[in-house]
Amino acid sequence: MTPDEVKTAKDLLWTDIETHHGISRADCETWKTWRLSRTGLDTAVVQDPGAWYVRACPGVKRPFEEVWETPELIVSMDAVILWRPWWIKSSWMPITEGLHLDQNPFHKPGLETVQGMVPLLPVSMASGGLKVIPRSHTEAAKAELKEEFPHLASCGDWCPLMSDHESAILLLAEPGDLILWDSRTIHGGHVGSGFSRCPGPEESPELARMSVTVCMVPRSKATPEVLEARRQGFLMGKIFNHSPHEAGTSSGTLRSMSARRHRLEDLTMAQQSLL
Repeated sequence: MTPDEVKTAKDLLWTDIETHHGISRADCETWKTWRLSRTGLDTAVVQDPGAWYVRACPGVKRPFEEVWETPELIVSMDAVILWRPWWIKSSWMPITEGLHLDQNPFHKPGLETVQGMVPLLPVSMASGGLKVIPRSHTEAAKAELKEEFPHLASCGDWCPLMSDHESAILLLAEPGDLILWDSRTIHGGHVGSGFSRCPGPEESPELARMSVTVCMVPRSKATPEVLEARRQGFLMGKIFNHSPHEAGTSSGTLRSMSARRHRLEDLTMAQQSLL
């Protein structure tokens, strides 16, 4: 994403957050009343303008077109990740789901999806963000994993594995970068070291993390029933998961709906093409 697109996305997303949660981006005192999960997974703003703006940005869609060799794609409608600055208030310290898979190695051994994440704030050792175990998507790595975690054979796609691993690395990124990984890759959140100073009286407060999850697959992978479920889900403000062609049926899907109702006319033509 370009710097201007990042600025627009942040502004739209903040407007969505303020509308749903009754807080002010300019006053972190109001963030104390924000009923945000410790994981930072915000399900209220999934179908709102900010997240949809990011999904349809040309620089976000284009790499998925290259991966799948088609412009006819549908996009995930998954949670937005928001972390408050816990160095200001210790109770805001986020927790993560640990290292995990979103694709069961027993039931789905091949390439199903390429997951993505667009951070709208810098990802550093201080902030934390997404970490992955490199090359954990390979057949050899999956053979070892199935031997170590045989119980996954009776699980769905949500496969929690371990809290951490010595080979996991944090993926540093700049605002607007698109991070992509094969869904067979072990990954998870990493809470950073935090910053040593609080914003001064003349400085605007900032979140520690603001990231939009994005995954696209060819429209041809979805059945007509799934496409209709996606359309109805958008209208009702429903959250789905990372897999656009399954309409939130796999395990690990958050169950939540926004109080706001939406209209197809709320989406641009580029956004509607991804629904």
